[in-house]
Amino acid sequence: MKKNLVYGLLLLATLSVSLNSCRTDEMLTGTEQTQKEKIAFFERFEKEKSFSKNAESKNYALPFGNSMSAYFNNYPEKKTELENKYGTVDLRVSSQDMDLENGRKLLMFPMLTDGKVTAVIGGVINAERDFLYFDVYKDGHPDRDYLIQTFQQHYNSLSLGRTIDVGEVIIIVKKPQLSKPDPWDEDPGDGGHDMDGGPGDYGGGGGSGSSGTPNTNPPTDPCAKMKSQNNPEFQSKVGVLETNLDEKKETGWVEKKDGVWEYKDIATTNDDRNTLSMGDPTKDMKGFMHTHVNDYQDPDGNMRLGFKIFSPADVIYFNQMVALAQQNGTPLDDIYAIMVSGKGNYQIRFTGTSNQIKTLYANTKDQYNEMYKEYFSKHKGKSDEMNFLKFIDEIMYVKGITLVKINSDGTTVKKTLNSTKTDVSETPCQ
Repeated sequence: MKKNLVYGLLLLATLSVSLNSCRTDEMLTGTEQTQKEKIAFFERFEKEKSFSKNAESKNYALPFGNSMSAYFNNYPEKKTELENKYGTVDLRVSSQDMDLENGRKLLMFPMLTDGKVTAVIGGVINAERDFLYFDVYKDGHPDRDYLIQTFQQHYNSLSLGRTIDVGEVIIIVKKPQLSKPDPWDEDPGDGGHDMDGGPGDYGGGGGSGSSGTPNTNPPTDPCAKMKSQNNPEFQSKVGVLETNLDEKKETGWVEKKDGVWEYKDIATTNDDRNTLSMGDPTKDMKGFMHTHVNDYQDPDGNMRLGFKIFSPADVIYFNQMVALAQQNGTPLDDIYAIMVSGKGNYQIRFTGTSNQIKTLYANTKDQYNEMYKEYFSKHKGKSDEMNFLKFIDEIMYVKGITLVKINSDGTTVKKTLNSTKTDVSETPCQ
């Protein structure tokens, strides 16, 4: 859940001519005039949030951070240059988004060296959402000093050991009140900014946010990889989970790349969900499997019902594992997730491109869970497979994932949306 940390005055009324006038002429030059397509991260984010009932899903840190990560993925030398000069960008923490004139938006992220905020990097997206630039703001001006100090207060007060998600923390800052024309324009890049461009520069499939060493091991057909799982040790792990389906909490296994298996049975149950704690994904993880237990009656006589297909949280966790594989040069098709239930077992594999690895989302896991329940209720005449595939495709904008049904006789069938997305196509694995 996002935490609004109020360290400054909220949205002061004015912003001086910098970021308004000096930048405007630049933004009307050749690159922008030729752009017809919107930057996909902003287009999809704004489309998605328009359907969300929860105001907290409107965190523009997601498309700004997503775009920055895609730019670094396309131009890794720029990432290295900025990190060496200013520090590492922390995409988990941002300012609120601030409205500028002409329909533009401004948002800032802190840059850190050894845990200390040394600069902030601000992004401005135009009203048409087809041109975005980022500039780094160092100290030496009262407004810059204020921003750096405000972000630093967050890190000074951050609880040790607390894990936060991308875009979770929003630091409320005042709009910069600048005393001279455009003092922010320091050491600009070739286009007048440290980073700028349109859809081609910030390109990337489903809203990735992953970056790192390009992976030279593109995914292959998942069927071949699944055949390697047809061994006694692997099947015994599945068997243990199948015997746990009448328990009232989820259980699971994590498989490490070195062949070590870790059993997981610490789960939280309440009126809304049954959640297994898997721990944060790590680069040595190869896959995980877990149960979605059978429906049961609680002590108060209420039926506890659950999905017998992957949940949005499962998909988010899986994509985090795929992103780590991408960053560390691990074959993407080595990564898997399995869901064991009384209605059948399913596996998901990543079969897309690296640009389709999604780690930034417009909603939290809890918000997606509520949306998932509403979606299944609204489309209760459809199969769980259909609803799952449509939800991750059209609501979460997750691409590049293949769903495979594992039949009781050991055969497997790939499940995908048909070309019109009106039904599920089945392709038996050979």
